[in-house]
Amino acid sequence: MTKTAIRKPDLGDTGAFAQAEAPLNAPEEGSLRRCIVSGKSYPKEELLRFCVSPSGELVADFGCKLPGRGIWVRCDIEVLRTAMTKGLFAKAAGGKVTYPDDFAERVDGLFVRRCCDLLGVAKKAGLVVSGFDKVSEALRKGKLAWLLEAEDGSSDGREKLLRLSKGLPVLRFLTSDETAHALGREHSIHTGLKPGGATDKFIAEAKRCMAFERKTNV
Repeated sequence: MTKTAIRKPDLGDTGAFAQAEAPLNAPEEGSLRRCIVSGKSYPKEELLRFCVSPSGELVADFGCKLPGRGIWVRCDIEVLRTAMTKGLFAKAAGGKVTYPDDFAERVDGLFVRRCCDLLGVAKKAGLVVSGFDKVSEALRKGKLAWLLEAEDGSSDGREKLLRLSKGLPVLRFLTSDETAHALGREHSIHTGLKPGGATDKFIAEAKRCMAFERKTNV
């Protein structure tokens, strides 16, 4: 199989950008959190949680499971960059906080990788249909809940599927290489997702990733 490219950050040796699996020492209650940039409160689903490691490194805590006090930022790459340039993480933490200049881009890479992982889970659950012909057939039979179109795919095939979809929601934020990587294929432009729990989890994270990258649906 041809090796495909994916926006995957170099995590280095510190693990400062790893997805946390550790339980919280002090659980945070309630559904609203305050963004350190705007000062406004939002549902947690619209924010990203960060915390500071014992060595002072800023950690993107996608799973909201790392111990310690969370620092919350609106799920938007430009808002994250504002927090970085204005030193708001150090202010919120009450001490020195370190992060690389490309921290926002690394967070973006982690978002994409999480989405690819969840898409792979949906495939294992039997909820993914790949390829133009198979997706077309599934659309005609009314078996799909979502369409996923590679953002670098040609418009011709996409428009044909959109006509068949009859208003089915469409996501377009992963490249063909990223989608292929997630599905274990050499090439993947057109993907359909059937209803199911794994699909719901992928869609929820995909929407957050698109919000972070300031992308919209097709």
